Amino acid sequence: MTHIIVHRTHPLQYFGLRLLVLLLMISLLWGAFEMGYMQSEDDIIEAKGGRRSLLVQQSVLKKKNTDLSKELLHLERKYLLEQESCQLIQLGMKKDLSKIAELEKELAFYKSIVSPGKRRESIYLQSLEIVPDNSISKDKEESGQKYQYEFTIAQKIKKRTYTKGTITIYIKGMQGDKSVKLLLNSLLVKPEDKKDDKGKGFKYSFKYFQAFSGIMRLPEGMIPHSVDIIIDSKKKKSTIELGDLQWSQTGGMKYVGQ
Repeated sequence: MTHIIVHRTHPLQYFGLRLLVLLLMISLLWGAFEMGYMQSEDDIIEAKGGRRSLLVQQSVLKKKNTDLSKELLHLERKYLLEQESCQLIQLGMKKDLSKIAELEKELAFYKSIVSPGKRRESIYLQSLEIVPDNSISKDKEESGQKYQYEFTIAQKIKKRTYTKGTITIYIKGMQGDKSVKLLLNSLLVKPEDKKDDKGKGFKYSFKYFQAFSGIMRLPEGMIPHSVDIIIDSKKKKSTIELGDLQWSQTGGMKYVGQ
């Protein structure tokens, strides 16, 4: 016969042990929760501090970017002003150089009068220009191209006296299929400008030099190609001829005496 021995356990002791284990587990879980919460709170605080730092850095960089943009804009404006100033200076230099060249030309002309050369003729053509007239005409019935002419004749001798004579200028070219040679005096726009001797040329009378200028008009359809010049001196009883001086279709004609 088998005997089974069963230990007697008091119900309060059994449930108390289980309750103790349960409370211990709850305590451990609560402690873990508190530790996790505290850690997460520290992380949040740290994250907030980092965000503030980033916001501060962003604000600083934004301010620097604004300052750099303003400085760049200032430099661009300064560059444009300096560029405009350089252009004005270059334009002024070109005008000054042009004036200097013109003054040197005039100085050379007056020097040639004051100190005449031995090989120079006593009467000579110092310069001649016939250039297109770009002024707007009020007469709608006008035909043919208008030109402005200007020439100077001078005397180059040591003992100067008044000299008289006539300078005759011919414009040569083609009109249709015909070759033409026209007297400049016959092409003058204003009749009162005709300082001619019976339509043969310009009369001159001077001691040092004399200048002539006016406006002429070529016949419609005429294409000029050269100019002939004849200078007659009554007192010196001499004649100087310059032939076939070339004419430019775009710039007209320019001649400077040698």
